[in-house]
Amino acid sequence: MNKSVYLLLLFLSASLTARTADSSGVDFEVNVSKILMGTVVETTARYPDIAHCKQALLEAYHEMERVENLLSYQKPGSEISMINNSAGMKPVHVSEETFAILQRSVNYAQRLQGLFDITIGPVTSLWGFSSPEGGHLPPGKEILQMLACVDYRALQLTTRDTTAFLKKKGMLIDLGGIAKGYAIDRASVVLKQNGISDFIVNAGGDIYVSGQKDLTTLWRIGVKDPRNEGELIARFDLKDYAVATSGDYERFIIVGGKCYHHIFDPRTGYPGQLAQSATTFAPTAEEADVLATFLFILGPDQAQKEKFGHPFLFVDASGRKIMNRAFRELPGLE
Repeated sequence: MNKSVYLLLLFLSASLTARTADSSGVDFEVNVSKILMGTVVETTARYPDIAHCKQALLEAYHEMERVENLLSYQKPGSEISMINNSAGMKPVHVSEETFAILQRSVNYAQRLQGLFDITIGPVTSLWGFSSPEGGHLPPGKEILQMLACVDYRALQLTTRDTTAFLKKKGMLIDLGGIAKGYAIDRASVVLKQNGISDFIVNAGGDIYVSGQKDLTTLWRIGVKDPRNEGELIARFDLKDYAVATSGDYERFIIVGGKCYHHIFDPRTGYPGQLAQSATTFAPTAEEADVLATFLFILGPDQAQKEKFGHPFLFVDASGRKIMNRAFRELPGLE
């Protein structure tokens, strides 16, 4: 993106907040919004020096853009595109950063029953929700053909030379269920390195919260109602933690009166049908991103049977709200 255009997108709004209990100093609350990674990324940061805060936020957005260029399979020059282009032919040497997120992705897949699988790329590409056309319903035969190329166990990672190899021709890596969370974590690191400790980074429902709104008030987070635009189904306080929501309302098509969305079950090649949205928490935005995707596919009944350890909130396929005890105990829940 042209740098001048990039800077134009960083128009900032600022308000004053109390920095000390006796109001002897003030902080600026700075808000930024920009489209990245296929969604709107919003940040709010609190700091006494507004010029420094602006610069730190600019660097944080640059970092998220760098991560997108590194990991997006839709970017022709990305390392993930290089791996995909060599599927079934040869291993590809990648950076330690890319290699590490691929290793973590495989570990998540092993831990989460294969319901999180970054080799879902052939299926996501077939449905085309990221295309300018906005998606379509493919023939069932084509879905089955693409499903044969989905298997995280066929991703070979060699530590000694940090190479990645997709063993089957036609396989594709899609990091859509993890890259946003990782980018948020990287942006959070940049902000903290610049001395900014009170902030929120929100990328389309994947959120990391650091510090507080002021000395006496925690940041307040809301969960969207998946069927009523602008409405919330829950609010709670959060500090130094991540929360993520996967929902069927971000990218979808209606065919024959039925909704088809962009969160795919790697067992079937079709969108998950057990929930309208799934929200959960983790220490990092990356893990919260992964777990929300996993829960959405798993569904509320199985999540309750397996006694999923993190707080969760589902809106199931019928619109019913289901939460576990850990969610009910969140501070400030309403």
